[in-house]
Amino acid sequence: MLCYMIWKEIERASTADLWSLASLLIIGGLMYALSGYFKSVILALKLPGPPTVPFFGNCLLVKERDLLTNRASTAFNLYGPLVRLWVLLFPFFMVLEPHDLQTILSSKKHTNKVFFYRLMHNFLGNGLITNNGNKWSMHRKLIQPTFHLSILEKFVSTFVDATEASFSLLDPSQTEINIVKFVNTCVINILNEAVLGVPAKKSGTLEVEESPFRQGKVVVPYRVTHPWLLIDAVYRMTQTANDELKQKKKLDEFTYRMIQRRRALRKSDPNFQQKCLLDYMIEISESCPDFTEDDIVSEACTFMLAGQDSVGAAVAFCLFTLAQHPEIQQKCYDELEAIFGDDNRPPNMNDLREMKYLEMCIKETLRLYPSVPLFARKTSEDIQVGKHTLPAGSNVFIIPYATHRLPHIYPDPEKFDPERFTSENCEKRHPYAYLPFSAGARNCIGHRFAILEMKTVISKILRSYELLPVPGKTTFEPTFRITLRGSGGLWIRLGTRTAT
Repeated sequence: MLCYMIWKEIERASTADLWSLASLLIIGGLMYALSGYFKSVILALKLPGPPTVPFFGNCLLVKERDLLTNRASTAFNLYGPLVRLWVLLFPFFMVLEPHDLQTILSSKKHTNKVFFYRLMHNFLGNGLITNNGNKWSMHRKLIQPTFHLSILEKFVSTFVDATEASFSLLDPSQTEINIVKFVNTCVINILNEAVLGVPAKKSGTLEVEESPFRQGKVVVPYRVTHPWLLIDAVYRMTQTANDELKQKKKLDEFTYRMIQRRRALRKSDPNFQQKCLLDYMIEISESCPDFTEDDIVSEACTFMLAGQDSVGAAVAFCLFTLAQHPEIQQKCYDELEAIFGDDNRPPNMNDLREMKYLEMCIKETLRLYPSVPLFARKTSEDIQVGKHTLPAGSNVFIIPYATHRLPHIYPDPEKFDPERFTSENCEKRHPYAYLPFSAGARNCIGHRFAILEMKTVISKILRSYELLPVPGKTTFEPTFRITLRGSGGLWIRLGTRTAT
């Protein structure tokens, strides 16, 4: 009856009245849709933060070489636990304190990522890192069992074989070695075999050198510092976009070929057993029609690209840091001697579990140099952060590089001290004070895979060589381009390892 009465009134209304009503409805709808944005703007205007540039806001900070060491690491002391940033006309909030981070990261209500991640679709595809909503949730649920320890154990021999295949690239006669180059080759060897089933030692059409996953670059920082390129219609007209799409096409085509080869192998071999992540994802697609071949390609590209940069950076930083701390390196070697003795055998899963002190060193390296020093989330409801309320729809920056340096949590935060990660010290610390693999519902699905991979590579090098510093190259400037890098390389010398 009410609807009928309203409709009769509309029929009697003049054209001018109808236009007025439509205008009011549009304005009301816009005000409702933008209410969260305006609340965020009002809060941002109240909070402290770094100086801004008209229109750009704080975008140009990305160009600063000392962004992390000068800005991120001092943000808490300068501005407190909640910091305001502007990305063009959009307010962002840097949340630093662990108990506030737990509120955001532990809840399944705040799993959506900010619009920056859409800029990586051309590079990473629609995988676990860039997806949101139901698709992300479904993929996570389907893929998660693949990273159970019982399955990860099958990959240890792959880690060993790929490391051995790369080891000849180390030349101890060189007085200086940029360890980054060796590590990157070693990690791509591991991932080619573990993810795509491409043996590191095999020659011919599947050689590692032919893999397109060693090429290309993320252009998100470039687009942020050239804000007009954030508009897809404008960006698509540039040569940068053309190059990025060509590279993405190469990655997809290569991965499709690997899928077809693995499918053919499954059909031809009655005793076939899964050897790589691609095999497990093919099996998922056969039992779940919603997990398509395109989904396999996107997830495989995500594991290849994200795993390459993050693990490569962590291993290189750890080796470099151990070279600067001989007494800590010696403890690692003593632990390896206790595990292996005079036996030159490769490590198995039990051996990797026993490398507890080495794991502490890896964790402390990731505290100082988290491979992904910044990530972001979008809140889905109001959140209390200290005395302020973050409105629903707020864009939040989470910066492990800064949180890992809070002096009230990590005393003398710039010191390399693996003892911070004894079981006793870890129990005393807030669980969200350490975020190298994120945390909560969207934590890194492959973090245990990564730790085992790192232990395999680092232990192999430590058992073979003593890591020595290079005079004049004992420090570096960390730079940020999605993942952390050491500007100018990470240089070490290799000394003869004398058995004890």
